[in-house]
Amino acid sequence: MTNPSRTCALGLVLLVVCSALSTHAVAQGGGDTRARMLGAWRLESRTVRKASGEILRDAVLGAEPPGRLFYDGSGNMSLQMMRPDRAQAISVPSNAQDAKNPRVILGYDSYFGTFRLNPSAGTVIHHVEGSLFPEDLGKDFERLITVDGDRLTLGFTSKAPEGDITRTLVFRKFR
Repeated sequence: MTNPSRTCALGLVLLVVCSALSTHAVAQGGGDTRARMLGAWRLESRTVRKASGEILRDAVLGAEPPGRLFYDGSGNMSLQMMRPDRAQAISVPSNAQDAKNPRVILGYDSYFGTFRLNPSAGTVIHHVEGSLFPEDLGKDFERLITVDGDRLTLGFTSKAPEGDITRTLVFRKFR
């Protein structure tokens, strides 16, 4: 014969354990999305768009920058992108405003760190531990993320003098 108090207590313990395991899986990164995003990705396109929908020429990386994005199972990530016509380590842009921007002068952007998912918001947060640009160290870059088969898309909106600018990066998984 089973003791009802004991059965109830056992059920409660199982409920707490299952709830904790479920919470841990979500905290670690949203299960299915996390598993699908792991690996090496090649940048296919990077679009910079005004709130009006107008597409802008990207002064930093140009129209079709080559790039690589890596996520590993331990929660590490890295991203590198460069201007395709970057023939020299440093160039001097003709536009006076761009000539004061080190990102434009170098034509290269790179950082690494850790990542975590926020499944309820549909975002990934890149915590920057190392960067070509010291002002990015320690920052968290939150990006909208979708993974559809061998295609991963990151997006984010930032403030600019001319209004909000949205950047969309589309990656294809290396096979």
